[in-house]
Amino acid sequence: MDQFPATNTGGGPQPEPSGPSEDVREPSMAQILAAIEASGQAVQAQIAAIAMDVNLLRTDLRAVTERSVATEQQVSTIQMDLDALKANVATLEAKTIKEARSEQCLKGDI
Repeated sequence: MDQFPATNTGGGPQPEPSGPSEDVREPSMAQILAAIEASGQAVQAQIAAIAMDVNLLRTDLRAVTERSVATEQQVSTIQMDLDALKANVATLEAKTIKEARSEQCLKGDI
């Protein structure tokens, strides 16, 4: 008895398949047009979404601009208040110096 069984099935070398086993057909004109229309609808939906995003960005920009203008007005008001305070301080300093000189004159230091 053989230790190794025969491996030759008797058919010889098998040829490899030359192509896909399915029947490949070209798409019909209707299928092509349907695909183009679906693609166009998808593009229109993307354009609509982008338009909505642009409108939201415009709204955000408008709000930021309004806040910026309000902040600039507040800064301007604060600057005017600061200038007024500086003027008050200068006036008080002048009065203080004048009063100090008056006191020195009354005491006879000057």
